[in-house]
Amino acid sequence: MEVQAITKNVRMSAQKMREVVRQIQGMNALQAIAVLGAVPRKSARVVAKTLKSAIANAEHNNNARPE
Repeated sequence: MEVQAITKNVRMSAQKMREVVRQIQGMNALQAIAVLGAVPRKSARVVAKTLKSAIANAEHNNNARPE
């Protein structure tokens, strides 16, 4: 099942965001949040916020578990 969350109007380059997103690509959601908590970049905080929103969307809209 695919769940989406979109963050708009973030004043940061796509290249900086992509560096962080590639680190968590392929991980499950809870593992990715743990990794993002250890990354000391502003883009990691933005990606973590978006990921938490996607998890909340999955739980509320699709009755899915966070894993």
